[in-house]
Amino acid sequence: MHNRSPWPQTVNAAAERIISLMSDKEKIKVSSVPEGKLQKLRFFLGRYIHNELGLLEGNHALIKACAISKHGNFESLFFLNDADSASHVIQEAIWSRLNTIMTVS
Repeated sequence: MHNRSPWPQTVNAAAERIISLMSDKEKIKVSSVPEGKLQKLRFFLGRYIHNELGLLEGNHALIKACAISKHGNFESLFFLNDADSASHVIQEAIWSRLNTIMTVS
């Protein structure tokens, strides 16, 4: 269930929120998935993203931000109601951020 703090409205804020809630073990698990295999994360991470970030509960600002991030402003008009695609964009951002963090550490 949503933690009752305001929902993030940008991809970066959403990725930061999820990363801040992850254990070190989860961070290592996610960062170790090869980029081409990110779909493996959909079950455990995707569902968590849906629930924590309100993708199915009315967080239209975040869904729109994900669509614009992935498809550009014009094309985003066709993808605004797709929580699964938004979740995938956020998963990619989390993976990218964790791999940057893990490389620097």
